[in-house]
Amino acid sequence: MHWPWSREPLRSTALEEVRINEELVLVSRRLKVCEDTLRADADNTDALFTKGVFLAKIREYRRALQCLERVSEIEPGYPGLWRTKATIHVKLGETAQAEACRHRASVEAT
Repeated sequence: MHWPWSREPLRSTALEEVRINEELVLVSRRLKVCEDTLRADADNTDALFTKGVFLAKIREYRRALQCLERVSEIEPGYPGLWRTKATIHVKLGETAQAEACRHRASVEAT
């Protein structure tokens, strides 16, 4: 029996592919800016944090955590650091680490 509501998977449109490609180009450019900045100053927390966020955006979660871990060594009170780390740990299925980061974020906020 044919299921009446079954549908073919939606094909990606050319417009959607263009949007995705533009987003990847933007991420690539931002990562290059971060890399250039970090070559000049390896301890630049803004560049490290931004690099971590953009790496997470392209699902490079482990590399993102490495950048964010470096930020936490340099400046543990960096705004948004612990929430961002918690989000990435959730994506990796590491709930205990995510909870620890959430707790640290609440401690830093007070």
